[in-house]
Amino acid sequence: MRKKFISLLTLIIFVATMVGTSVYADERSELVEKKNEAQNELNEIKSEKSSAQQAAEEATAAVESVQTEIDKLTTEINELNDSISQKEKEIEEKEKELQDRINQLKKRLIAMYVEGETSYLDFLLGSSSYIDMLANYDALQQITEADGKLIDKVTSEKEEIENAKKELEEKKEKVSQAKTEQEAKQKELKTAQAEKESLVASLTEEEKKQQAVVDNFNAQIRAVDAQIQAAAKAAAAAAAKKSGSSSSSSSSWVDTSTSLAWPLPSRYRSYSYITSYFGKRKQPTAGASTNHGAIDIGISSGTPVYAAESGRVIIAQWYGGYGKFIMIWHYNRGALYTAYGHLSSIQVSTGQEVSRGQQIALSGNTGVSTGPHLHFEVRAGGSASWNRVDPLSYVGL
Repeated sequence: MRKKFISLLTLIIFVATMVGTSVYADERSELVEKKNEAQNELNEIKSEKSSAQQAAEEATAAVESVQTEIDKLTTEINELNDSISQKEKEIEEKEKELQDRINQLKKRLIAMYVEGETSYLDFLLGSSSYIDMLANYDALQQITEADGKLIDKVTSEKEEIENAKKELEEKKEKVSQAKTEQEAKQKELKTAQAEKESLVASLTEEEKKQQAVVDNFNAQIRAVDAQIQAAAKAAAAAAAKKSGSSSSSSSSWVDTSTSLAWPLPSRYRSYSYITSYFGKRKQPTAGASTNHGAIDIGISSGTPVYAAESGRVIIAQWYGGYGKFIMIWHYNRGALYTAYGHLSSIQVSTGQEVSRGQQIALSGNTGVSTGPHLHFEVRAGGSASWNRVDPLSYVGL
């Protein structure tokens, strides 16, 4: 008789709770839909920003590469200038040497011209013998020829240095032209770099504004969740009062009188399939939680996923790191919720009523995940993440 009374009382609570929370649930669904649209837009902005940042980095690398080439050409020009300066010094020395030789030859010729041929005759006739005269004549000829050859040699060396200098100047001209081209190229690259960096800055501001929109929707959703929990709490308190229970003093009533159903086919109901337990753990991959508020059940993608209890679907969509995600509110058991993450396919919709054991999805590997598995959560006392409890205390193995 008492069981029948409790069943009737549960039905009354169900009706009262439905009346008090249906409006909130609809409002929540609408907010979640709007938040998801804002989140998608935010993700697009982030993706565009990431592409722009990569382009800006590539532009910066290109500018630095061209600058390296400009520095190399500048060094080469400086070295050529040093070489040209050295050649100019050598030319000056050769010109001085040549001028000295010419001046010496001029002095001899002037002396010979002023003194006339008698100087030659005196030089020759002053010889002690005929053989000595011939030797003196030959020496005089050799001196004259040596002066001429030396002048020719100095002139030739000067021309060689001038030609080397000319080659260096031609090479310098080519290097300077290459440097000018590189500087023009760098100017264009810097303009493109500035445009890309400006785009990144603009997208960063846009990202901040859109994040604020998403945060605002999340705040509204939390507020509605609080209203839903308050309605469930009020209904639970009323039921507890009628049944003579003292649970009315509890902050959030949660019915744990019966176990939840295993959310997968029975062949996977074993500890051997649990790959990560509830509680602290090492981070399995970047972005994953180190305080695991669920159990992970390692099964292949496409395995049927079942509702652990009857209730109303309040989330059925992509949900950040959870990937494809479902949350069900089991209002007939107060503020009790179950959640299912990393799904490959969602087979229910927000606001839909589901029965215990009903197939709601297929397992998968979406979101922040290290491999195919089902992420299964139980939240007792509210839908917020801080209400997560160990699922094994509800499903048992």
